[in-house]
Amino acid sequence: MKLPLSVYYITLNEEERLPESLEKVKDWADEIIVVDSGSTDRTCELAEAAGARVVYREWEGFASQKAYAASLCANDWVFDLDADEVLSDNLVRNIKQLFSKPISPDIAGYRMRWVLSSPNPRHPFRHDKSKKILRLYNRKRAAIHAEKHSNDDRPRVHTGSVLELKGDVLHRTLISLEQMERKYIQLSSEQARFLYGKGRRISTPRLMVEFPLKFLKYYLIHRQVLNGWFGFSVSVVAANRNFMRLAKARELQMLEGISRSGGKER
Repeated sequence: MKLPLSVYYITLNEEERLPESLEKVKDWADEIIVVDSGSTDRTCELAEAAGARVVYREWEGFASQKAYAASLCANDWVFDLDADEVLSDNLVRNIKQLFSKPISPDIAGYRMRWVLSSPNPRHPFRHDKSKKILRLYNRKRAAIHAEKHSNDDRPRVHTGSVLELKGDVLHRTLISLEQMERKYIQLSSEQARFLYGKGRRISTPRLMVEFPLKFLKYYLIHRQVLNGWFGFSVSVVAANRNFMRLAKARELQMLEGISRSGGKER
């Protein structure tokens, strides 16, 4: 029996990870929406085979893409799911139980645990700090702010309460260090354009402390130290992404200043 719930994704070349995620939702979700930004692999084909509606939209940043995907959903209750995220069996059971009876109209959504998870239990990329995230929400009470180049893609609740739902969203984020590095190059560039567009000034002291502070955050607080040499490498790549978003934003500001001064000279 289908639940009155829409699941939406944003994708780009996710043929390797999307099928596992779709497998967990295709039998019970009333609707699956996939907003693709130009995949050249079998992502769209696999999504349609699972019963999803696939729509093309040029990439405008995570927040903008997700807000657009949510706007296409037919149901008020939606589930924001990434291609590299898989619902645990326990979470699926609890979602089905939740929708087996009417949900109180004053509830805006549900948080659930978000856990780093490798498809292969022997892989060293295992330990990380879990967190609670809002992914199941009512579009009448919460929404993602659609701002171009923004990576702030979390739903913001404007009315109603948020409860917790037991079960995990398993984050299969890592294919390889190379894939992670490519992804973070894109992310840092988008974040830099966003910071530049907002006119946020990046000071030299902030730039100089960003890498070491973020490295310690990932390596110690996020417990990547438990993943040995691989966790050290992941922490370096992740910290560099944070550093480069600031360095690129500072560079854009510098180039703007050079352009303006050059214009005055002419």
